Amino acid sequence: MPNQLEEWYLQIPLCTRIYLTATVGLTLAEQMGFVAQYDLFYSYSYAFTRKQYWRVVTTFLFLGRLSLDWMLSMYFIVRHWRDLEEGSYLTRPADFAWMLILMCVVLLAVSPYVGTPFLGHMLVTALTYVWSRHYSYTTLSIMGLFNISASYFPWCMIGFSLLVENRWPLPELAAIGVGHLFWFLGEEWPRRAESGGAHVLRAPKFLRKLMSQEDAPAAADSRHNDLDDLSDDDEFGAAAAEDNGGEEESETYGNPFNPDNAADTGDDGTLHQRETYGRELND
Repeated sequence: MPNQLEEWYLQIPLCTRIYLTATVGLTLAEQMGFVAQYDLFYSYSYAFTRKQYWRVVTTFLFLGRLSLDWMLSMYFIVRHWRDLEEGSYLTRPADFAWMLILMCVVLLAVSPYVGTPFLGHMLVTALTYVWSRHYSYTTLSIMGLFNISASYFPWCMIGFSLLVENRWPLPELAAIGVGHLFWFLGEEWPRRAESGGAHVLRAPKFLRKLMSQEDAPAAADSRHNDLDDLSDDDEFGAAAAEDNGGEEESETYGNPFNPDNAADTGDDGTLHQRETYGRELND
């Protein structure tokens, strides 16, 4: 009989679970001395001239040694990426995987200009920005000190980097730019009349077949886009409040591994907002 940790792990959506497993495994391998950081960073000359192709993958999987910053990154991956996979991309797992692949390609192209050899934090920041646009109606409590809208959370992260690390956060700004590009192309552009309804970030057919993603008709795509628009409507806010017992939906960013922080988590460990999305998409 599986224990609670195993059940929690198996409930994580596929893409998030694969990335989380690879990241934790590589971090532990480096921590125990099986691999060196020197062999993990990305450099065009090392990766392609010297044919060390693994670097284009390991640069996204190594988020630093075990530390509080590493643990927070793991929390963002589990929480935000899972929200996307079980919410906005619930019926589009292949599109989510394809977005991750293309985002990594763009970050590899940007890396020489931002001066960072490890791109894992940039990937996490870019996906966090995409999450913040999909869940802009969510209120976050930062360590219990103040509340902000989720749409401002990436900028709050940049502010902390600027204050704590005392450096200009160029990689984080570049990551937000990449995240905005993919959010615009994936969610905003198809809604515009000039796009002709084209989804430029739709996954290739072989990937959709591999991940059992059905080819949704145009009407269903339009309905999905309308669902995201509800985040700014009073009607959706009222429905969310009703699902949460009349209380405003919020999250707390204090101790990320304290289940009491997840104010919108049910007894089964599943977010109410994910259930709401699932019902909306299946109705």
